[in-house]
Amino acid sequence: MRRTDSRQGQSKVKFDFQDAAILARRETFRQKATIWDNLHKDTTFLDDLQEFSNETSAHGVKFIFESPGRIIRTVFFVFMLFMVSYALYTIGAKIVFFLTLPTGTQYTVVVSDKTNEKVQGIKFPTISVCSLNKVKKSYLVASENKLMKEYFEIVDRYNVKILEPLVKRLNDSEDEMSTIKNFTYESIIENGGPLPDRLVKCEQGNRACKNLRVFQGDGAGSRFTMENSMLGRCWRVNPDGILRGKMGDYGALKIGFWADVQDYSRRTADQETHGFVVAFHDNETYGSTMFSGYLMSPGTYYRVGLKLKKMNWNKLKEESCNASVGRTTYGSYNEGSCVLECKDRSLNDSCGCVNILPPENNGKYRPCTLMEWASCGLSHYEEWYKNFTDTNRENPVCECDTACEEIIYQPDISTSAISQEYADSIEQPVQGVLQYWSNEELNISYSNSEDILSNLMVMEVLFTSMQEVVVKETIVYDWNDLLSDIGGVLGLFLGASTITFIEFIIFFIVSVTKRCCKTSATRWLS
Repeated sequence: MRRTDSRQGQSKVKFDFQDAAILARRETFRQKATIWDNLHKDTTFLDDLQEFSNETSAHGVKFIFESPGRIIRTVFFVFMLFMVSYALYTIGAKIVFFLTLPTGTQYTVVVSDKTNEKVQGIKFPTISVCSLNKVKKSYLVASENKLMKEYFEIVDRYNVKILEPLVKRLNDSEDEMSTIKNFTYESIIENGGPLPDRLVKCEQGNRACKNLRVFQGDGAGSRFTMENSMLGRCWRVNPDGILRGKMGDYGALKIGFWADVQDYSRRTADQETHGFVVAFHDNETYGSTMFSGYLMSPGTYYRVGLKLKKMNWNKLKEESCNASVGRTTYGSYNEGSCVLECKDRSLNDSCGCVNILPPENNGKYRPCTLMEWASCGLSHYEEWYKNFTDTNRENPVCECDTACEEIIYQPDISTSAISQEYADSIEQPVQGVLQYWSNEELNISYSNSEDILSNLMVMEVLFTSMQEVVVKETIVYDWNDLLSDIGGVLGLFLGASTITFIEFIIFFIVSVTKRCCKTSATRWLS
């Protein structure tokens, strides 16, 4: 019993000591939990700041007040002042860098737009092919086009100094030249350009394009269309962009064109080269906007390996692209369509017309008549061209931004001469067509394999890969990076955190309020 009583007594004493320790800690905590008590008292701001520095999470501040000796406190004050200044400088630099929206380029290879699905075909580009023979000899020498020939051979020189006599003749009602002044300049391009049937070959996988499923039935797309441009009348193959194919020879598209070299007009025949200008582009744009066309000559077989690349520039960064631009009269916006629209606006503002209507005009412009083009349009176009190509000009004539999204077909072109054996093998099968295209009166005669080699151009278009390369401009320094850097600077140089900022903000608000209106501060703290 005594042992039990002794143990109970010891336990009781032990618990008394524990209770006393707990009460002591609670009292200490209660006393220490009165960080804001001084705000109820008539103390100075320095007293409040000293009390606050003992309890704030930025532990370095308290050494300014508690270090032994004035010299050490001064050293700590100067050191803290330097750290704060450097931290503010670093944070400011980070914020400025963040506001510049720094970007980087991200390359992504896309196999298919659909998850867990292998791509069955890749979209072929629209292929624009423009003959270098802008207006045929057979059109100009026709008796009914005698005046057109005279007019065209003057204005096509693009020399404004020789236009004045022509304008006088167009204005003279007694001159027969005045009878054509209301015809449009575009009508010469459209009626005198190459005929659609000079697209002599179109096949994919040894099947003629007209027999392909995508070009058959109601609502099917067109194999090709014709469009007018400043280069002349052009073919637009796969205009709806519905043709697809495998990579390599399995999905290759073969198209052939007849150059009609013997039907070249005098203005074309004396040029350095004959043939076609070819551009590969998305169906939402037009070949006239592609200023980097490829020259292809008759008598040559071209093998074109394409890679599909999609460019996506960051829409948030004005220096990268302009997200506000929409569709133009030349299809989807690109720098080429912007330049042509700039040219059309300038012509329309000065002359009230344009030389060639844009593909998606929709009534916006009207075509220049022969009189308007000779008296105003050509001279103004020459002035616009001179100003546009002036690289030393301070104010640009056309301010064109980069499109935020663009589809590019990158060609890798190899060539080979069309073989004599191939020309010999098709000579007889195409003899009827050659005779139909011949014209003895104009000294145009197509009859043998030599004529085939002088006029036929064949192009094989294929994809070197089924993959699409997506180039995306991304922000490389975002909010997360900025906050991480700010937190790192504050932690390293000041030992501070987000909580520290909250503490300082509350302290200064309440401290200022206390001195401005003591009663309100006391009520707010209560």
